[in-house]
Amino acid sequence: MRLLDGFKKRRGLFISITSVLLLIVVFVPILFFLQQSHVLNNALSGIFHTQPELPTGPSAPGKPTLQRLEQVTDQAFGDGNNYVPNSWGQQKNRIIRTSTGDIFMVYNSQGSDDKDREWHLMHRSPNGGWQEIKSGNAGTEPINIVRGPNDEIHVFALPGTNAQVQHLESTDLGKTWTSEMLPGKWSPDQGYIAADVNTQGDIVVVQTGDDIPGAFYWCYYSPDTGKWQFHTTALPIRYTYAFAFPDTNNGIAITGIRDALRHELGYQDTSDGSFNYIFNQLKYFYIGNVNSNPTLTQQVVLAQVEPQNVDDADITYMTDSYMDTQGRVHVLYFNLYDNLVHHIIIENGQKVKEVKQNIDYGDKARIFQDALGHYYIISTSQDGNTMNIYQGTASDTDGTQLLAPVKLNIAQFPGCSDYDFCHSPNLTIQRSGHTLSNYIDGVYGNHTKEIYFRINLR
Repeated sequence: MRLLDGFKKRRGLFISITSVLLLIVVFVPILFFLQQSHVLNNALSGIFHTQPELPTGPSAPGKPTLQRLEQVTDQAFGDGNNYVPNSWGQQKNRIIRTSTGDIFMVYNSQGSDDKDREWHLMHRSPNGGWQEIKSGNAGTEPINIVRGPNDEIHVFALPGTNAQVQHLESTDLGKTWTSEMLPGKWSPDQGYIAADVNTQGDIVVVQTGDDIPGAFYWCYYSPDTGKWQFHTTALPIRYTYAFAFPDTNNGIAITGIRDALRHELGYQDTSDGSFNYIFNQLKYFYIGNVNSNPTLTQQVVLAQVEPQNVDDADITYMTDSYMDTQGRVHVLYFNLYDNLVHHIIIENGQKVKEVKQNIDYGDKARIFQDALGHYYIISTSQDGNTMNIYQGTASDTDGTQLLAPVKLNIAQFPGCSDYDFCHSPNLTIQRSGHTLSNYIDGVYGNHTKEIYFRINLR
């Protein structure tokens, strides 16, 4: 009996030890994996930050630092006086970042003639180094690139400036591509095209037409249907350099600058007649539900400044437009006569605020938010040697209360002040398909050069 009891005890001890070892073998790797996942998620959250609820209240400013500064190319089209260079177009989206940390950006080279520029898609892997992975016929002006919610890469071009918009898409980080021509009757002129996306993957491509009458030609993609719908919205006069924001209610908010000849608006032509276009009015448009009411339901004049001299052209120069986490639309414009950036906020289709802000250099000002919803205005300085980051104060809730700038040294690859040959910072923000982040990636232009940067905002 004692032998049997001893055997039972030894067997029980063996089972207990085996159970403990089994728990160690099974659960320790799980705990390690969970711990590593938590570490990984924390590491990635700074760059690819997502939140179930969008931030709305004030937040403390961070300490922006420059983490990367690299020349992508010195072959962009930008030398000489031949118009519509690579840097043309404030409304363009030029850079995206995928959830894998890959960076993609586009630029134009000279091509065969002014209607057949060549576009180039550049790729930077997370391990570094820029490589060209695709190219094509851009048409006259720079092309657009946006990111879909599942890292789809969308590229939009106007090959041959021939009233056709080409859409190229890759779902495997640029390894393979599909191509199609978007439906619709597009303008055969230069282009004036913007392409923007929302977090759901709805994409809107907008082109502006002739002076009088004007028009928005636009195509809308819904991931629910997988189809593009083309529409024409008639306007009495042209508004261009348009930023378009597909919202979460199947509507589109558009901001643009009036673009017409002086005599068409009742103004005297310039003294030498060399350039008679004038830009002195900004407007907000809202197109109702694209599925049931794809017409203009709202138009609001945001600013109008009368010319003081017969040769003045860029009087209300719109430098940026942005839709924030609360659905408000922000417009930044540089006023020729007071030398200040004017910050306009539109809420529920109404202009609710206009604040003057002293930015160096105001012609290059852009606005965005970080993962906490904190506001920033960024601009390359007039001398091109610094990237200036204006943060909202700790009590700021809309980007109108700014601290003195943090100046980041970019003298190794300086920017420059020309309107069309030196584009302002172009950023990985919501309208190009990005969630709020505590990092911002971007590019700026200086004639033939495209410069990439990354800023850690916190």
